[in-house]
Amino acid sequence: MSHAMIPTAHLPAELPPMPIDPAWIQEGAPTACGAVLTQTADKLLSSGFWSCTAGRFKWVFAWDEFVYVLDGEVLIREEGGVTHTLKAGDIAHFPRGLTTYWHVPKFVRKFFTLRTPEPFNV
Repeated sequence: MSHAMIPTAHLPAELPPMPIDPAWIQEGAPTACGAVLTQTADKLLSSGFWSCTAGRFKWVFAWDEFVYVLDGEVLIREEGGVTHTLKAGDIAHFPRGLTTYWHVPKFVRKFFTLRTPEPFNV
């Protein structure tokens, strides 16, 4: 019997909760959900889906993250002032250590790929 070399996954009908640190929430009650669905054997590279409802919050990246926005919109201000608007079809890279401030007007859903310095256990 052979062992599959290509890990596969399906997007669940509903993503499980992936809460934002309450200390980081600045306005509203954003509800975040997400799931890591695939990982490399060493668990240093992971991918999955994430969504969030309306609100404003701080986010500090503990890893390198690449995102592809699937639905909705988010305004992201880098610490220091530059603001980016990401909508469906947009791609971005957030370097490890970056502090950002997110404003989700209604809803946002993204596909993500993470590169972590240590294995990311889910």
